[in-house]
Amino acid sequence: MLNNLFMAISADVAGVLQTIRTVLIIVEAVLAIAVVITIFFQPANTTGMSAIDNSETYYTKNKKRSTEGMMKRATTILAILMAVVAVAFFVTLCFDKTGA
Repeated sequence: MLNNLFMAISADVAGVLQTIRTVLIIVEAVLAIAVVITIFFQPANTTGMSAIDNSETYYTKNKKRSTEGMMKRATTILAILMAVVAVAFFVTLCFDKTGA
């Protein structure tokens, strides 16, 4: 009797885990596209010229507030979110005992 109850609970949990994995895969795909887009919108670095000229400008002081700074920050945040979602996906695989 108790074994049948655990099997029923296990089947329900397996269905929930499959749904969670599907959602996580979709979120991962959306985040991957967002990371690619933010990387493409970042301007190219011209570090060679800035290494020669050490003058500080208003732009270099406030680089974090610029579009470039926001895009770099967004890329970092999206990449961290991708890693978290990937770990969550594989954790759901570890807890799934059905092998599905």
